[in-house]
Amino acid sequence: ETIMAVDSVHKINYIHRDIKPDNVLIDRSGHVKLSDFGLCKHSQITDSHGYMKKVSDEEYKRISTHSSEFKRKRELAYSTVGTPDYIAPEVFSKQGYTETADWWSIGVIFYEMVVGYPPFFADEPSITCQKILNWRKSLHIPREAGLSKEAIDLIKRLICDPADRLGTKGVEEIKSHAFFRTVDWDTLRNTRAPWI
Repeated sequence: ETIMAVDSVHKINYIHRDIKPDNVLIDRSGHVKLSDFGLCKHSQITDSHGYMKKVSDEEYKRISTHSSEFKRKRELAYSTVGTPDYIAPEVFSKQGYTETADWWSIGVIFYEMVVGYPPFFADEPSITCQKILNWRKSLHIPREAGLSKEAIDLIKRLICDPADRLGTKGVEEIKSHAFFRTVDWDTLRNTRAPWI
């Protein structure tokens, strides 16, 4: 549900930029709601002439997989915003970033949920930032966590370079990952939540 919530933000052409556990709420029926849109940054989907397009859900799905007719105008964001533990490394760079930074944050939250602590935690925010910038060396998945190979692969496919990150070509990349093979994405909101 969190993945679908982030995708809904992307569908209306925004980067959330502050995905963290504090901003994932559980409603009275046990379903997830995303909150705190104060740091959102607008991006655009344009046609081949550069004109901004408002698109339906069906068009968005087609656009994510067939970008010849439409293209996402990669209006890069440059502000360093967010909570240090969940910020993607490209947010710290001066080169800019896109909505894929939100998928990094989802990977960090997933790691925290299955391991028990965030992957780049440190007592000082500056050390956390250094660990994130050097994620190739500092990302460690403890063997004692007993994660499945699918869970490990999902972490490594979200906490990685932006060009290699799941979600770069649309949310379907994430939804079709082996970790989610038993999830019925179409009826997710209508399914009784495991905890109410």
